[in-house]
Amino acid sequence: MLRKILWILLCCLSSQMIQAQSGQWIWMKGSSAANSVGNYGSKGVSSPSNEPPARYQAAYWIDLQGNYWMFGGSEAMGMGHNDLWKYEPSSNQWTWVSGEMTGINPFGNYGTMGIPSTLNYPPALGYGSNCWTDKNGDLWLFGGYDQSSFNMSDNLWKYHIPTNEWTWVQGSGAFGVTSAIYGPKGVYGNTYLPGSRAECKSGWLLGDELWLYGGQDATSTSYGDLWSYDINTNQWAWQGGTQVLAFPGSYGIKGVASASNIPPSRCSYTKWKDANNNLYLFAGGQFSTNLLLGRNDVWKFDMGSKEWVWISGSNIGDDLGFNPAYCQPDTTKYPISRIENQTAQTNSSCVNAFWTFGGFDFSGLSFHNDLWLFNTENLEWTKVSGEASLAGVPAPYSFGSPGVAAPSNMPPGRGGPSVWTDNSGNFWICGGGGNLNAGWGYLNDLWKFIPDTSCFKTGLTGITLAPPAQTTLCPGDTIKYNVPGNVQINLQPTTGTNFNAASGQILFFGPGTNTYTLTANSLNPNDPCFLNDTLVFTISGYSIPKADFIVSPLIAGISNPNFDLVNTSINAQNYEWYLDNVLISTNKDLNWTINQLGKFCFKLIAFGDCNQKDSITKCVEVVDQGVISFPNVFSPNGDNLNDVFRPIIKGDYTITNFQIFNRWGQSVYQFRNYSTKPEWDGTYQGERCEMGTYFYMAEVSDGMGVHQLIKGDVILLR
Repeated sequence: MLRKILWILLCCLSSQMIQAQSGQWIWMKGSSAANSVGNYGSKGVSSPSNEPPARYQAAYWIDLQGNYWMFGGSEAMGMGHNDLWKYEPSSNQWTWVSGEMTGINPFGNYGTMGIPSTLNYPPALGYGSNCWTDKNGDLWLFGGYDQSSFNMSDNLWKYHIPTNEWTWVQGSGAFGVTSAIYGPKGVYGNTYLPGSRAECKSGWLLGDELWLYGGQDATSTSYGDLWSYDINTNQWAWQGGTQVLAFPGSYGIKGVASASNIPPSRCSYTKWKDANNNLYLFAGGQFSTNLLLGRNDVWKFDMGSKEWVWISGSNIGDDLGFNPAYCQPDTTKYPISRIENQTAQTNSSCVNAFWTFGGFDFSGLSFHNDLWLFNTENLEWTKVSGEASLAGVPAPYSFGSPGVAAPSNMPPGRGGPSVWTDNSGNFWICGGGGNLNAGWGYLNDLWKFIPDTSCFKTGLTGITLAPPAQTTLCPGDTIKYNVPGNVQINLQPTTGTNFNAASGQILFFGPGTNTYTLTANSLNPNDPCFLNDTLVFTISGYSIPKADFIVSPLIAGISNPNFDLVNTSINAQNYEWYLDNVLISTNKDLNWTINQLGKFCFKLIAFGDCNQKDSITKCVEVVDQGVISFPNVFSPNGDNLNDVFRPIIKGDYTITNFQIFNRWGQSVYQFRNYSTKPEWDGTYQGERCEMGTYFYMAEVSDGMGVHQLIKGDVILLR
């Protein structure tokens, strides 16, 4: 009891606490009031006035370009969101990208399983859907509470950013509720599934596998299982933990891994992963029919041994933890137990240190705004900013002025926000649910925390060198490359370059093609990495395109006037095809039909770097192949009318072989003469043949060189 009273007294010392924090907060966007309706603007169009509506327990991602994404979450009227938003830190602007405005269609549009479409989007999901960004930049979404069907979801979704397409990948659809199907541990299979669950935000990406832990089932009981999903095979595997719901935990000895160690089941929100791909859990809520417990224990899942180890925190639920001074790393002091705290990596390339922010405890529904760092290498906790709140007393907060950093700024306490970290080591939060002076509500405020890096040596200003956006030099151009601040660079070779230290820019001006090695060393004395990053890239001079193509055939008959044009150009990226100076295609290769006689010319223009171009023209011809036919009767009676049997030829045809047979198959006439035309007078070896039906076979060749065999019959009359 005394300890709780001391906590409340500490919360009252708001001004001293805010002034002493180890860094500064900036209120970037959003409202300082609860339950803001936001401003959607126009879909797909960013604007300084755009703001997502207030939301709680949304899904969130960072894409490969460093932009922040947010989907769904719950809203104040009990409904949910299924809108997708993107925030660009460089412009400080939100864009409504996909989905609907609040309440328009909470059921979403599933489409056909496995088929991407711009018309697809998930239903309104809240309460802890899991979210991953894979190595290709696609955004993945699993589970959560479906606020259109009032069920836990088992659906897995993928969003492809370049095409703005959602794909319903797996799951039972709009109204299905499923239980976990486990199978053997570590074995993938088509029938194994984690089932419907929410509050399962502990997620990690390992190669092409999406991992998740825990959550809450449809009966509001907590899971304690560890799963992985293989993107390539579309299969799940149970990897660890327990199949027992509301499992109380088997801690073992702190710091000692064991096959019998199992964390207590929980609703979980940790996304920590170290350089060896070991997975970490911190805090979360343990649910069952008669038990609500907050946790502050830290667990590591060793990927080598597949064993759990309890490494920090208490093994007692609702533990009050400690309230150390800011900037005092300590292995014996740790935060108060909590649920719905959100976590993120520090983006340090050399120290495994993790952020955790906020959350709330069950004892008094007190919402925290404290920010902590946990270092997995030495198991030290460092309190960085804010306070834990007890007995429902709001943690002290101050919005300050938008866009202005100040030591007195502090976001309100909250649970279930979206969180991100940038490559400069800053920590970001948006939204969530928490206590304001006017009472409890949902938020849409966006904050950035700039750490005081003299406080903790965690590589928070670690350097990441991005390749140049442009790598081809056009005639007279220069390429500008911005160097990160507070670094010392070395560029080899220096040929065709100039470094302007005042502007922090490297200018590349050529000539020719050069491969450069750029090394950046941190000038921050508290950064433990000496060599932060090395980048190798090539700046190329422009290449002159050479247009060429193969056309087949050069001459075509009117019965089949199709031409194949195979592009053999070099140093080209784009193309234009013209037929007699009329643009007909921009494809690389071409198949074209000309349904008229005459000569025609195809022109190809090949475009290369810097809009350099070259062209070539080749001509073809469409000709009349003619007609060949044979009479079906003749009368060799000497009246000079129809006395011989001969083919009727119009156009360019050549008879190469012509034979006539009687009804017993005996050849009575054969012709092999390329200079004359065949004709039969109805005789065989000087004798007149009897009347009746005879059969002919002709081998012919047209002017295109096409050979064919023609067979038929003719009646001989006298």
